Amino acid sequence: MSASNIYDGELDGRMVKVMPTNRITTKSDLSELIANFPYDIFSKRKEESPSEPVERITIVCMGHEPDLKASLFKEVGDYKLDVNIVDILKDKKALQLKRESEGLAVIRDGQVIIESFFPMNLLQKLSLDEQNVEDWKQLVESVLIDFNYDGAVLNPTEIDIPDKKSFVKGVYDIPEDAGTIRIKITDILSESLEIEAVK
Repeated sequence: MSASNIYDGELDGRMVKVMPTNRITTKSDLSELIANFPYDIFSKRKEESPSEPVERITIVCMGHEPDLKASLFKEVGDYKLDVNIVDILKDKKALQLKRESEGLAVIRDGQVIIESFFPMNLLQKLSLDEQNVEDWKQLVESVLIDFNYDGAVLNPTEIDIPDKKSFVKGVYDIPEDAGTIRIKITDILSESLEIEAVK
C-alpha cells in the first residue's frame, strides 16, 4: 500500500483518515496507518524543519478509545505528528467537510437563466446528492444580480427574495445596457455562491 493510499483525502492541509464507522475505533485500528506511514518522507521533513510536525492528520471516527491519540504518538516515536480526532458522535457540529457550492447561469434570448445550483454543504447536511434535488429553487433564500459588474463590488439591481411560500424566479430579463452579469445565490443556510452568467 502506498503512502498516498493510506489516507481517505485531504482537507485544509491535513490528511484525513476515516476509521470504520460501524464501531468504536481502537488502538489496533491504527496499525495499518502506523505500518504504512511514509517514514522516509517523515525523516526528510524532520530534517528540514525539526520543530514542525512531519504530518498533520485528522482522524474521523464514531467513538474511540480515550488513549487513541497517545498510543499513535507512542508508536510513531521520533516523529512529531499533529493529530486531530473528530468523533462524529461527539462533534457532529464540528464535522464540516466543506465543499464549494456549484452553479450555472446562462444568457439566452435576452434573459439570464439559472440552470443549476448545488449548495454542497447544505446537500451534505440534508444527506442528499445532486440527483435528489428536484428543484434547486427550494434550497435558495435569495438571488441578487448585478447586470454591470465592475469586477470588484457587487451592486445588484435585481433582488429576488421571495416570501416563505414561494421560490426565487430563476429567470430574469436582462436590461439593454447590461455588461458583465454577476449573480449571487444564497442558500437557506445563508452560504453564498457568486457566478457570472455565460453565453
